Amino acid sequence: MTAPVGLGLIRFGLGLRPDSPLSVGPEALWHDLDRDEPPARIGRFATKLEREGVRVSIRRARSKAKRARAEPEMAGPTGMADFADQLRRVNRADMRDSLSDLRGDLARRIDAPIGFRQRLVDFWANHFAADSRPGRFRAARASYIEEAIRPHVAGSFATLLRAAALHPVMQNYLNQNRSVGPFSRVGRRTGRGLNENLARELLELHTLGVEGGYSQDDVTQMARLLTGITYDLDQGYKFDPRIAEPGLIEIFGKRYGGRPVMERHVHEALDDLAVHPGTAAHLVGKLARHFVADDPDPQLVAHMQAAYTSSGGDLRNVYRAMLEHPAAWTPTLGKTRAPLTWVAASLRATGIGAAQVLDMDDRQTRRDLMIPLQAMGQPHEAVPSPAGYDDRADAWITPQAVAARIDWAIGLADRLSTPPDPRAFVTAALGDLASPMLIRAARGAETRTEGVAMILAAPDFNRC
Repeated sequence: MTAPVGLGLIRFGLGLRPDSPLSVGPEALWHDLDRDEPPARIGRFATKLEREGVRVSIRRARSKAKRARAEPEMAGPTGMADFADQLRRVNRADMRDSLSDLRGDLARRIDAPIGFRQRLVDFWANHFAADSRPGRFRAARASYIEEAIRPHVAGSFATLLRAAALHPVMQNYLNQNRSVGPFSRVGRRTGRGLNENLARELLELHTLGVEGGYSQDDVTQMARLLTGITYDLDQGYKFDPRIAEPGLIEIFGKRYGGRPVMERHVHEALDDLAVHPGTAAHLVGKLARHFVADDPDPQLVAHMQAAYTSSGGDLRNVYRAMLEHPAAWTPTLGKTRAPLTWVAASLRATGIGAAQVLDMDDRQTRRDLMIPLQAMGQPHEAVPSPAGYDDRADAWITPQAVAARIDWAIGLADRLSTPPDPRAFVTAALGDLASPMLIRAARGAETRTEGVAMILAAPDFNRC
């Protein structure tokens, strides 16, 4: 069976560009994993750490000044500087970085010849969903993805799991920094105890899945093992033996830990989870659902799972198994492009260059990108929950989100200096996947601008 022209770029990539090869098959997608990406235009996480340290210092100084004013006998200056103004300046710097990160992200998507690697980054960033709540490391999700997810999407799942699950952004999001072994040195002195959030999501979302057969006791034991994992504002991630629960800890019949508990014990447990049969089943099912269909062919899933198991969780082998299976190339587009993917595909299709996006100022970026993405249901730098976004075909389709897509498509078409002829554009944007109804509508468009907007907003272009 010959795949329709454009299918590879639309289902597995970021969409067609005027200079794209229309036919992209498994080998081209496979080689996209090794494509040299342009230098990152994403802010470094170290900058977020530094700014958070500044915020903490300002708050402490403000608190000290308040106490000094309330207690005149206290010696030293009372710190009457405008602390609120200092905080606003630091927060504005993070907002500028966030807008710059959004431009850099979109520019890289436009530049990508195919975009399969970027789509995998999106998948894994959603799988390991985390953002800056409850307040630390503002606007840090982009740097978390850049440093913990992107470098590892074509390696082993064990390496990716360690990098993502133990990153300070994930720790902060799931309150791991509040977890202390009850019998650790710090726990015995302070009475502090476990926080099970990271341990629970590690099993339920990141590895075994809800059907993985783990128990509440497994969650508790994993939380005990993770207690030494924390971070500080000077160095970021660290392992602190003072808060690590001592003793042997049994998880799924295997013992970890000791006296003292060491970082390598945590890594060993994560590596074992990475090759667990339940993890293989959970991950390949999600991958197939994300790229191919809400209810993927069981034979495709079984083929991918066999590749995962035989390779010990090597993700390249899993991707190859997906790409080489005939069920992955069925001509019907059954998924819906996520808002950011759809925006990138629209810019690519209309010939907007990366340089044009990078040249946008902060006001334009907020008006034309950040606010519309939020209206479409995918706000920049945020996730809805630790489970990430539901990527079922209908999850993105709500009346408000669809209206926001239509409004944005009209606005983009209006701003094109030379809109393409809709009769040619419908094929340039969709290859052989444009429906006869859309082709007829493109031919009958009253103006080029209306025709382009109609094609971008059409169900055909919103599918992948």
